[in-house]
Amino acid sequence: MLNVFESKTLIQPLIDRVFKEIKHQLYPSYRYLQGNCHCNAHLSSLLLKKHNIPHKKIWVFAPCRYSETSNEVFLIQDPNHMTPKGYIRWGYHVAPIVQQGNQDLIFDFNFSEEAPLNLEEWLSHMNTKNYQYKIEEPENFLFYSSPGLKKPNKSLFNGNFYPIEGTCLENKWFEKGLAANETALTMHEEVIKPALRNNAPSVLITDYKYLIGSINNFECVFRDKSFNRRMTPEFQEKYHNLINYYRGVFEDNIEKWSKLIQDIV
Repeated sequence: MLNVFESKTLIQPLIDRVFKEIKHQLYPSYRYLQGNCHCNAHLSSLLLKKHNIPHKKIWVFAPCRYSETSNEVFLIQDPNHMTPKGYIRWGYHVAPIVQQGNQDLIFDFNFSEEAPLNLEEWLSHMNTKNYQYKIEEPENFLFYSSPGLKKPNKSLFNGNFYPIEGTCLENKWFEKGLAANETALTMHEEVIKPALRNNAPSVLITDYKYLIGSINNFECVFRDKSFNRRMTPEFQEKYHNLINYYRGVFEDNIEKWSKLIQDIV
């Protein structure tokens, strides 16, 4: 047991009931493993707080996030098979942690929709023994990064976290993260799967996967309305109608999640 905070006595029926409620409220965001685990964790935290369940957040970092000499990431299999390479690269992960008696219970629906995981089970999903984890207050939403001392172009976790306030609050990073995940899953169902069923050309499938199956590309196009090395102006012009339609879906999902969050808090 980590023994990182004082906990009141929690009975199993309460744990089971709240676990199911969080799963229901968070669905479907947690089924898109590509990104925004911090948004999933924060919504889960708000619901735990609503039920007066003491908890914190456990953050785990891959070597690429704390070592200047390592590029090692957590390699996670994509259960939706929407990534071009078949696996997802994580630099970090986070989930709420609750103590029940001498047990550490981690609420992480990315890996278990049936029950909380213990610490050993949870860490095993990172698929490496190289990691650092840190227990933090639940109010902290995300962490700060700083340039490496020897490699200024490398972004490393600097040990500090921040809550939802200022720019983060004004720009709705929380709501947009949940909306991005849901919209990507909708596109998986409505765009990638039909293309596969209809034996669409492989180049089209690959383009869809780069657009939808990469969180960096997806948020570049739909959240930031910007461009990157792969999501070029030419690429976005090619799929203009598709992108324009699902930008509308994304905006609708932001409003949906905003309302849910307001109802919780």
